Amino acid sequence: MKRLFTTLSSVFASRAFFVATLIFFVLQALWIAVTALYPMAFDEDFHFGIIQIYATHWSPFLTEHPANADAFGAIVRDPSYLYHYLMSFPYRWLQELVADETTRIIVLRIINVVLFAYALVVFRRVLQRITHSNAFTNIAIAILTFVPIVPQLAAHINYDNLLMVLVAWCFLLVTDVNRQFNAGRVDIRTLVMLLVLCLLASLVKYPFLPIFIGIILFVAYDAWRNFGTWPKLQNGLSSNYKILATRTKVGLLLLFLVTGGLFFQRFGVNAITYHTPIPSCEKVLPIENCSSYGPWIRDYTLGNTKGDVDPNPFAYSFSWVKGLWWRLFFAVNGPLQSYANYPPLPFPATAAVVLAVTMAVLLVVYAKRIFRGQPLIIFSGIVVGVYCTSLWIENYLMYLETGQPVAINGRYLIPVLLLMGVLGWRGFHVALARRPQLKVAVATVVLACFIYGGGVFTYILRSDASWYFPSHTAVRMNDTARDVIAPLIIEGSKQTDGKQP
Repeated sequence: MKRLFTTLSSVFASRAFFVATLIFFVLQALWIAVTALYPMAFDEDFHFGIIQIYATHWSPFLTEHPANADAFGAIVRDPSYLYHYLMSFPYRWLQELVADETTRIIVLRIINVVLFAYALVVFRRVLQRITHSNAFTNIAIAILTFVPIVPQLAAHINYDNLLMVLVAWCFLLVTDVNRQFNAGRVDIRTLVMLLVLCLLASLVKYPFLPIFIGIILFVAYDAWRNFGTWPKLQNGLSSNYKILATRTKVGLLLLFLVTGGLFFQRFGVNAITYHTPIPSCEKVLPIENCSSYGPWIRDYTLGNTKGDVDPNPFAYSFSWVKGLWWRLFFAVNGPLQSYANYPPLPFPATAAVVLAVTMAVLLVVYAKRIFRGQPLIIFSGIVVGVYCTSLWIENYLMYLETGQPVAINGRYLIPVLLLMGVLGWRGFHVALARRPQLKVAVATVVLACFIYGGGVFTYILRSDASWYFPSHTAVRMNDTARDVIAPLIIEGSKQTDGKQP
């Protein structure tokens, strides 16, 4: 038995295991990208529509509200525009070369799959630096790829896929900063690049801002931990600045000015003009225009018709956590059935609950030992804490405003899921320090449960012909796969709740 666990540990730690995970993830996402009917549920028509608008402008700065753009809200002042602007360039190229719109959509989806896959490669380096465990790193990424909505999101035309790349790179640069601070050095190039990427990530999707705040808090804490006083830090900054080449100084300054200017053009001007960095639609456009914007009109209608609202934050928190869990593991179809929700498969969904509860208990019981002398574990805790708290507050305020638990989507957790895994790993590492074989056994069982019906298998088993492109090949691919998989996997209830995501 000991030899078995040793072999499993070696397999999990191997580069081959990660490569196999990455290849299978890409195949999962591509399966969905080439077969799923457009638009898929996670706002794909919204993102594709804005890409088409930017494809008619060379500048990212729209001077007036475009014609026929009411369905996209106040895009002139929307801070989350960089993904759409950048994706408009391959779309322009596709317009010239490809006449069929479906083919263009599939190509853009494939670009998004590549983005998410690349993010996993960078995240692997991040987790290796934080945990110094190849086995945990590879298992954590493998488990993530079998969370059902992860390959589905990667197959979408969606700004989350570019955000994942920038989040991974920001985290990687934080580990660089930590290494340099630990060595008593300050590298201005690393700090500026970290700031630049954080500014750009905020312009891809503004909910990155809490992660930005978490990064700032940790860098400040790590500087204080290593240098203690401002004069020591200032000396480090001054010494490093003096050895930089002039062209490097100029390049860093220009890079900061450009990205800082882009950031200010949206968030700063919004704050000055509308007294908030992220103005709601009616602050920018007339209500009649905003009425065509789905999220706004939903909240506006619910707010005007709501009855009594139970403000109890604890009761809300329970439904909030349940909603996030459900929408990480559920299946959601396409427009022909109004994006109805279908329940998760039992094994991956149940394993996630057991794992999350166990991790939470371990974090409470072993908190001091988990975080003591582990600055990058502290970084993980800060980012996860700030981000999840911000998400809860935003959702709770929307609940008080509308009377309904709206916009609770599990995919919003994906940027920090691996850091959550790091915290859980540290808890298991401390609790089972003298029982390494048990750690391998737990990892094996959890991974097996996620594979057993997770990932693309949830999509295949829950879907039918109404989910796919009207293509004989797409239907046949999924029907054949379902016939093979269904006898092997316990599916549980298939009853839809009829709700939109």
